[in-house]
Amino acid sequence: MIKTTQYFYALLILTASLYSTLSHAGFTPVGSYQKSCTRISIKNNNLHASCKTLTGSSHSTTLKNLDSCLNSITLDGDIGNIDGNLICLPDLPKADPSMTFPESETSINNWIYSADAVATYKHAWGIWAGLTSYVGHVSNTPTRAFETWNTTSNMLYQIESAPTNGIKQLATPSRKLQLDLMIPGQFKNKKGIKGKLTKSLAPVTADDGDTNIFVSVAYNPPAARHAITNKLFLQSTLNQYLKEGYTEIPNFPNNSITIKPVYKIIPKNIKKGIYKFPGWPGTPTPAKTFPEKDWNSCIYVDIKKTGNGGNSVDKGCKNQATDNTFYLNNFIHQKISKDNAVYLSSQLNIKVSEGDYAILVGMHVTSREIKRWTWQTFWWSANPAKPFLPSSSEIAASRPLNILDKAAQHYAMSTAYQMVLPAQPITDGKNIGASLIAYNPHLEAGFDPSVFQIIRKINGNIENKYGVQTNCMTCHNLALYNPETDYRKDNGSNRETPYGTDYYMSITDKTFNNTLKLDFAWSILGALKLDANKK
Repeated sequence: MIKTTQYFYALLILTASLYSTLSHAGFTPVGSYQKSCTRISIKNNNLHASCKTLTGSSHSTTLKNLDSCLNSITLDGDIGNIDGNLICLPDLPKADPSMTFPESETSINNWIYSADAVATYKHAWGIWAGLTSYVGHVSNTPTRAFETWNTTSNMLYQIESAPTNGIKQLATPSRKLQLDLMIPGQFKNKKGIKGKLTKSLAPVTADDGDTNIFVSVAYNPPAARHAITNKLFLQSTLNQYLKEGYTEIPNFPNNSITIKPVYKIIPKNIKKGIYKFPGWPGTPTPAKTFPEKDWNSCIYVDIKKTGNGGNSVDKGCKNQATDNTFYLNNFIHQKISKDNAVYLSSQLNIKVSEGDYAILVGMHVTSREIKRWTWQTFWWSANPAKPFLPSSSEIAASRPLNILDKAAQHYAMSTAYQMVLPAQPITDGKNIGASLIAYNPHLEAGFDPSVFQIIRKINGNIENKYGVQTNCMTCHNLALYNPETDYRKDNGSNRETPYGTDYYMSITDKTFNNTLKLDFAWSILGALKLDANKK
């Protein structure tokens, strides 16, 4: 055993020495940046290159700490060129040294079936720490990992523009780093909803605060590569799988992560520099439909100053005070560029101006480390150490405060690594036990029973029928493609159906007969490019 250990460490030293030699002897790291960058060189552990911008000009750029980047992209990451800037694109930055990613399915299942909730909390916070960590600069702006990930529209563009000569495409071409936002697709999943939703946007200066939210969907590099190479966003691809006898799409690799960030947009000229939006007051009892306009609790953001901020919400939304006032530095946020403002104005059908701010108020996060994926959802909290349900002080206590920056610390979390308590097997289990509720207040709290097509009573008597009674895993287990469905109907309002609340459901449930399961990814159907003149 001693000899084996000594050999292992000797091998590590040799590998490090070999890399050091290679880095000074013409070694060039592989990556998609090579498609649009020239004059590539390494000096003092920094990667230098001249990279093309989207306007066609060349930009001298440097990726610092190359060693760290190469160590983080060994599991199918990339070094990319984003609009003339070299940037490290790992599957997930290793922000927390004590965390393993991807964790083995066996280990995570041990946590689940032994009811070790704390282990799942720590793992989920480790994922959050990784995706919110900084990975470099784009146009001199510090950039977090998740901000570099491919959106569904970007991936669809790559699929449609891919060469037909068999040359392999990497998942990250030269592109501009900008917000790619839309109205949440699941808001269309309701009886009676037709047409575009942009008409329902509320005034930013409403008495109960700005209730508008905008979302994006993005995949980390291995998930994006899988979706692009398999052309998963084309209806013709899904139909071909069904024709060939498939019952599910090719499964994503186990280091895949997909996210749905949730933003609010603050006008730079907001009156008196104070922006107000609804602050989450906690899960209502008894359960009910609970959209932002009914929260009757507000947060105030002073966009002109910086500071530590308060620790509470304003119940009643009438009295701004020190304890309910916060600052932009208390949020993960972006300042909107001129080009991005033009794009967002067109995309969202609202006025967005250069210099406006986008603040992150929530994010769904899921990883393919287990068959049913891990599910963790985050939302901004006025008092992140003592968050309201569906989070808890116990969940908050697992935050790696020594790793998370101050803005990333300001979020609460809820997890769904199973559907009910205690956990049932993934097939042929029983719909019994207690509910396990995990939802995002900004996304699901406003759902009424008409949103859900499938509701099943736990134990025969626990009926979860509202958005505040949902479970991410249960709902995404229902992600499927039905070739008989007309996905053009009512402006695509049925692209994310059927929806479910919280209950146990086998992955082989009869609901999936004659359909194609989408590996828990509703985002595939949401972004699907439909065949011309067909359903």
